[in-house]
Amino acid sequence: MRGLSPAIRVANYVWIMFPPWLLFPISAVQFLSLYMGMQALADSSGLVFGWHAAVGTATTIIWTLLIRVEDDLADADHDLRLGRAGDPRYRDRPIVSGAITVQELRRLYAGGLTTMLLINLAFGVSVMFFACAAGWAITWLGFRWFYIPSLRRHASPLAFLARKLLTILLGIYALAVFVDAFGYDAVIPWFIPLLLAPWAGVSAWETARKIRVPEDETDYDTYSKQLGWRRAVWLPVLFTLISAVCVTAVSRAAGLGATFPLILLASAAFAVTAYLRFRIAPTRSHANLRPYAEFYGLVAHGGLTLALVLAFGVTVA
Repeated sequence: MRGLSPAIRVANYVWIMFPPWLLFPISAVQFLSLYMGMQALADSSGLVFGWHAAVGTATTIIWTLLIRVEDDLADADHDLRLGRAGDPRYRDRPIVSGAITVQELRRLYAGGLTTMLLINLAFGVSVMFFACAAGWAITWLGFRWFYIPSLRRHASPLAFLARKLLTILLGIYALAVFVDAFGYDAVIPWFIPLLLAPWAGVSAWETARKIRVPEDETDYDTYSKQLGWRRAVWLPVLFTLISAVCVTAVSRAAGLGATFPLILLASAAFAVTAYLRFRIAPTRSHANLRPYAEFYGLVAHGGLTLALVLAFGVTVA
């Protein structure tokens, strides 16, 4: 890897740490489920995908990539220590293996941030540009201190709440794009559960991926280390149920009928069953809860987007 050009090394990093074939569409759907959901809740005459939606989608993809880069930059020394200690989840990471340097990551970060701000500035100094700039400023601060310096790398409840503010910022940005496109008068109270749904879904994923059986614990802070695996497993259960309630309420308020809510609840039940299976039989294979959280998130947000498009249709304008 050291003999490759910086551009190829950066591309390799993105492919490994932020696989475009998976995370580009997931990030896009995260924005579109909110943006189109707001349209359906405010006006059932049809959905519009225009330049605001295109910029919002691109911004969410870049923003999510920048969160990945910020995380690696902030935790570079920490990841190197865990990788050298033999932690299987860290030893093959690009920054640990030397496949990419900190300086190259900083260049990727600078280019992505500049692009994100410029495409939002295309609409002038608008509410969506302000939400993008202010939201990323808060994100930047969060990655340095998480608002409480002593919580920087711990899986404590306060640190968790601080980290999840980053997900809420993406929802606020989607709301700002909607306001820019359709005006403040279109904002209605039903947007609140719509904005809470991705926060709860990401929280389920975040907690599910940080649960291990005792023999697999390392120096890395996990919720199973902090709370014990028996109690920690209830976190993804709780957040999945909160997400399912929010998305179901929104889909019913938007008039989507019964099919999508039934599929959503079935996927939530599938994920919760996997979490509880680990609670009943705590084996190494059962501890791999992340795929179930990801599957539920795909159904919740990808399914909601598809259901909205099928129900209302989309006009490209």
